[in-house]
Formats: sequence, C-alpha cells, structure tokens
Amino acid sequence: MRIKDVASTKLFEKPMTKLAADTLQTPVGVWSGLTQHDDQTDSFTISFAPDGTVALRTPRSAGTGVWRVDRPGRFSYELTELFPHSGPRQINVEARLEGAGYHGTAIVETHTATTSANRLADGQAAWHDVVSLGAQIRGRTLFPGDEGFEEACSGWLLTVEHRPAAVVVAADADDVAAAVRFAAQVGRPVAVQSTGHGKSVPADGAVFIATGELRELSVDPRAGTARIGAGLRWGEVLTAAAEHGLAPLCGSSGQVGVMGYLTGGGLPLAARTYGFAADHVRSLDLVTADGLLRTVSPTQEPDLFWAVRGGKSNFGVVVAAEIELLPLRTVYGGELHYPVEDRRRAAHVLGSYLAWVKEQPEEMSSSVTLLRFPDVPQLPEEFRGRSFVQVRVVYLGEEEQGGLLVEPLRALGPEKDTCDARPYTQITEIYQDPKNPVMAHLRSALLHELDEEAVEELVSFIDPSVPGGPFPGIELRHLGGALNRPPGRSHAVSTQGAAFHLWMRMPAPAEQAEAVRKIADEALERLRRWDTGAVLPGFLFDHDSAPERVRRAYTEEDYRRLATLKAKYDPNQLFRINHNIPPSGDGERTRS
Repeated sequence: MRIKDVASTKLFEKPMTKLAADTLQTPVGVWSGLTQHDDQTDSFTISFAPDGTVALRTPRSAGTGVWRVDRPGRFSYELTELFPHSGPRQINVEARLEGAGYHGTAIVETHTATTSANRLADGQAAWHDVVSLGAQIRGRTLFPGDEGFEEACSGWLLTVEHRPAAVVVAADADDVAAAVRFAAQVGRPVAVQSTGHGKSVPADGAVFIATGELRELSVDPRAGTARIGAGLRWGEVLTAAAEHGLAPLCGSSGQVGVMGYLTGGGLPLAARTYGFAADHVRSLDLVTADGLLRTVSPTQEPDLFWAVRGGKSNFGVVVAAEIELLPLRTVYGGELHYPVEDRRRAAHVLGSYLAWVKEQPEEMSSSVTLLRFPDVPQLPEEFRGRSFVQVRVVYLGEEEQGGLLVEPLRALGPEKDTCDARPYTQITEIYQDPKNPVMAHLRSALLHELDEEAVEELVSFIDPSVPGGPFPGIELRHLGGALNRPPGRSHAVSTQGAAFHLWMRMPAPAEQAEAVRKIADEALERLRRWDTGAVLPGFLFDHDSAPERVRRAYTEEDYRRLATLKAKYDPNQLFRINHNIPPSGDGERTRS
C-alpha cells in the first residue's frame, strides 16, 4: 500500500449472526482485500487484536500500529508500514461499521480511489505480533497458513512437529542475525533447522530459522580445508572434497546436515581412527543471542568455540564452518548380513563379533545391528518375518589387509557380503540410511564392554521363536581408539570411556508412539547392567532430551562449564528449543 492521497474504502462481508453484538461494534478480526495504486493491484491483510494493536501484511511490506473505537461502530487506526531496505510510511484510517451485516466505510490514504476487503476471522491473526519480522529479512518470511510454511518447518524426522510463530528462510547470515534480534525483542525463543535429522523438541511459538539456503562451499586443497555453509549436507561436501583427493569425517548418511552433526560432536564412520568430527573443526561462524555474528576458533573466543562443538544450538545459530579434510580417496568396507533362524545362531554371530572387535586395529571401525522384521506385505519378501544380524565395517588401510581382517566374519557364513574397496564418496552407502523423511522414534545409550549375559539379553529381542510384534533395530557401534584420546582442539563431547554406542531406531506411526516408547524404555531397562549412564549429545531424541538425560551427555565438569557459558552468552534462554542446558551463573550444576 503506497501512501499518496485520501480516498474512500469499503469493508464488507456477508452477515455473521454468530458474532456477539459488542464484537460487531469493533474491527477485531482478520480482514483481507485488494488495493489499487500506481496502475497495479496489491493484496493486503489486516489483523485487529483485542488489545488495541493492529498489524498489516502486503506482498512487499509489513506494518504495525494501534486502533481505537471513537464511538459505537466507528474506529480509527494508525500504522507504520515498513518496506524492506527502505523508509517507513505512515497510514491513518478512519472507518465506520454499520448493521448486523458488518458493513463499513473507511477513509484511507491511498493513491487511487477504490479498495475492497473481506473479514476472514473473528480473532487476531497468528502472525499478529511477529509480522514486522518480514520487513527485516532479505530471504523469505513465512507465517502459519502461508504457502510453503509447513514444508519449511518440516524435515527428515517426522515424529516431532514444529508449529512456530514464524519461519525465516534465511538468505544470508544477516537474515539470521536479524531474526535472532527480533526474537529477543518480542520475547520468543529461537529454533534452527537445516535438514531436520536432529529434531528433538517442538518449536511451538518460536521464531524458526531455516538455514537450508546458506549454501557456501569452497575447498582449499593446499590447506586441506573446506568452508561450508549451514545449508549443506554431507553428500555435497564429500563430492566437492573428492575432486581434490580429500574427504571429510562424515557419518552414516550423506543426507544429514553438516552443522547439526558438527555441533553434536559428530561420530564419524572412521571414529576409531580419527576421533570425533568436532576434533577437526577449525572455526565456526555463529550468531549469538545478542544478534552479533562471531567467528570462534581456538584463538577467538575459545570458550565459546569449545562449547558449541558438543553443546548443539544452546549457544547460537551456526551459519558456516571451516573444517579439516583428510587425504582419503578410498575405503575398504561394506556389510555382512546374517539371517538367524534361532536364538543360538544369533548369539553365535553376535558373540563372535564382540570377540572379533577386541583384536582390531584403530584403522577398523565397525558396528553390529540386530533386526527383527514383521511379516507384512509392505516389506520385500526376503525380509518378511525374519531376524538378522548385520555387521558393517569401515577400514582405512590397504584392501588386502582389510580382506584379511574381515575373514573371521566371513567364516560365519553371511547371506550377503558387500565388503570391498570403494571410493570414499561411497562411504555412506555402507549403512543405507533412509533418504526420505521417516516416522521413527530414536533412543541411545553408551555401554560398557559386553559379556555373555549381555549377548543373551540382546538376542532375546530378535528371537524368532518368540511370538509378538517386531522389535526395532538395535545398533552397537564399536568405540575406543582415537575416541579415547584427548582431541587436538578440546570440545564438549566424549564417550566417557564407553566401549559401545547403542542406537535404537523404531519406525512407527503416530498412533503407536507411546507403545513404541514403552518398548524402548523396557529394552534400556533390561540392558541397565551394561549401561554407563552416559549418552552422546548428538543422539538426544524423544525422552533423551529431558533435562536429566541431557546432563548425562557430559561429564560433571563439562556440564558445569557449559552452564556457566550459557549464562554468559544466553542468560535469557533464547536458544532453548533443543536439548537444553539452562544457564548457571555460579557454575553450579543446574537442576530442573
């Protein structure tokens, strides 16, 4: 709406007899219409709130102001209309509402003479108190009901639904900073998401920053580094680095976003050889709660650099990272797939694997997964109603030596064996993680060494002779090696001496969520004897995002340090849509 002169405007709609008589005397509600100016027509939507505030949306602007009733059926309002990257404009309106049909006439300052509007809803718009955010953003700002809103705040993990007050699809770091400053001003939390693989807490009512369009990517082959924007996925970085004979330390899926993975610590497929991916981060660019864009590194705000690598989104929104790349062109690896017809066979394979890992060098990383599939037509016939043990290996050494190391596993008679030398760009294909969004419940734990009793307990979950429904996949990732050594660049994540990482994935529709969570709780309880009590911060989902579980993701010393830094950088808990670490000014352990 460009403001040029004074014209007459009508507000109208069909009779709405359900409205209370006093409501008919005020403009409270949402109005939408068209206005003509400068030889073109623009749409507009105006929201009147019961508290006397008014908000405006047009395709090119946003506005906020106040309205007041002069006498029954008559009201006026004043707006400051904001255009991105240009000055504000003032709008002053007087209007009259007539009769039960809710007709009215308004005098508004527009360039042409005719404007029409319809009243759409009784109450204020969902975007009422955040509408002015859009005027500050170069990218897209979406509100509930807008086309693209649901898609923007969805993501890979479908078990958590976000219902934010607004979504900022950031075009650059300045957009991120503007969104953070706005959220702080209006008292709303900030949520951040790239791919949605790490969703754990609903972002209801938040200012939701989608970083998927921050797609900076450059490789410096001489320095052996890559600079990566927050919208990148690991598959893209793998491809770019491979052109120079280099490789990043990624996880099991090329679809996972880089920043969520790095800030959670990053447990790479080659973890026993090189440690956490966080060990190999050189610097991070992030926007903190004060709206400032900071570059943190071992020499620039080193405490914050330490905290963000493991503290996830508790300290700000990471918009870019510089990481080290490794001179890796090939990898020896693959999957060995063992069908188990009975419990004895399952125990033999699992026990043999656990004995095998004790003899492996640090160049060998591996995992074992226990699976029991339901007998349903949706599955391929080869899997229906069957139980399996899967072993996956990643060896960073010569192909011949890799084959020799895997030979004891081959002697167990796998039904399927894909182990061979392959380009490093295909490392994520070893695990075949789902690429499309999934409805799955995820739980994790860190375990001690496993004995024969642990083997019997684990295989009981997939015992083909026991009737009942399917049990979700249980993966045990072998730890140790470089993970047990202090990193070159200290960070807030560690295995706390655990021997295995347990990871449960439980696909289930929404109506089965509680039943599936109960199964997971029971499984973890049965494995309590081998549970260290700790977890990894990059694997906190479902119940694991509860405060007492979050504390267990860190050593006592690290948790106190994180809480103290939280008090310094985010004392008002702007960043709390996550596995939250509450601020503690004196460094004492915070309890919730």
